Amino acid sequence: MQKIHAQDSSPYSYFGIGTFNNVDNARNISLGNTGIALESPDYINSKNPASLTSIGIQNVIFDVGGFLKSNSISSNQGADKRINGNFTNLGLAMRISNKFFLSANVQPTTSTDYQFDSKIPIEGTSSNYPITYEGSGGISNLGVGLGYRINNNWSVGGKIKNNFGTIIRKEIITTTTELEISRNIRYTGFSYGLGTQYNKYFQKERLQLTLGAIVNFKSNLNAKGETIYTEDRDYNNSLTTKLSSKDSTLPLEVGLGVSVLKNDRYRFSFDFTQSNWNEVKNTVTTEKYYRQRVYGLGFELLPERKTSQIFSENLVYRFGLNYDTGYYKVNNRNINKMEATVGVGIPMNKINLNVGYGYGKRGLLNNSAIKENYHMLNISVDFLDKWFAKRYLN
Repeated sequence: MQKIHAQDSSPYSYFGIGTFNNVDNARNISLGNTGIALESPDYINSKNPASLTSIGIQNVIFDVGGFLKSNSISSNQGADKRINGNFTNLGLAMRISNKFFLSANVQPTTSTDYQFDSKIPIEGTSSNYPITYEGSGGISNLGVGLGYRINNNWSVGGKIKNNFGTIIRKEIITTTTELEISRNIRYTGFSYGLGTQYNKYFQKERLQLTLGAIVNFKSNLNAKGETIYTEDRDYNNSLTTKLSSKDSTLPLEVGLGVSVLKNDRYRFSFDFTQSNWNEVKNTVTTEKYYRQRVYGLGFELLPERKTSQIFSENLVYRFGLNYDTGYYKVNNRNINKMEATVGVGIPMNKINLNVGYGYGKRGLLNNSAIKENYHMLNISVDFLDKWFAKRYLN
């Protein structure tokens, strides 16, 4: 039996390398976390590096984003509520020629933050020892992307990421004394991805069709760390042992997307991604993983006129749904997730402000041991500038 307390993030961040964050721009998240087939003339689209080629006349974009999240977690042993926040993206993208486009950004890939109580049996007796599990840390990445425009309809792109971070796992066993086992594991490794977009405008129907595809290749994460045993914190009697592993990996991920823009006002977007976690067999921890599928659906309502003196007529409205099957099971039960989102885009002179709200549930099945409900506010600010322009003197 388990009791949840002092929860700052999802209790499911206990598994693997933590829960994966929504690190996209608030526009993408508001559209059901879609973006594989979305162009990005005035923001940075992390879903597909090929979208860099749609950067507009303002040829430099600075992107800053963050979120605020309220979690409600419940089980048959109790409930808890917590609020936490973090940045989601700090990036720069620019046009370096008519065909080449470049981006660089820092993002928090995963996060681990949990604390819960349980019990372990005493061998040979019917009694139990109380044990507390704690975790913190996560993995971030520093990425560089390059987009290339083949022609007016077709573009390709690639991205390389340097993944790094430390995850701390503690087990505190209380008997006549207190034994703390702390495992500090540092992960490093590079990952690589490719993307493409193709768009076609049908003038008679006033319809623009955009197709997109991505592949993020399976990549290794080197894990090095130490295990520290401490008996009674007052005495600080520690024994340190070294660990080393090259068996942790990020899975192969493939994705397809489509977006349709009708009458320059109504945009529909759909994404499907599949991550082959079932091929990740050897990790520092012992969980078994399963193939993950994620479906996203979005709708965007654009202004009737491109520019208006009335502030409300310039706003962009967004709605979305996202369903994630999850990639692990607890007690042979899938831990899936459903999220509904709404958002608004506020264009200003050289600044785009995107604000989104999402409500989600993790552990949808009635027999899930732990259910998580959350409210999340996403904000991103994109600063648009123009570099390398020739100056003219009167």
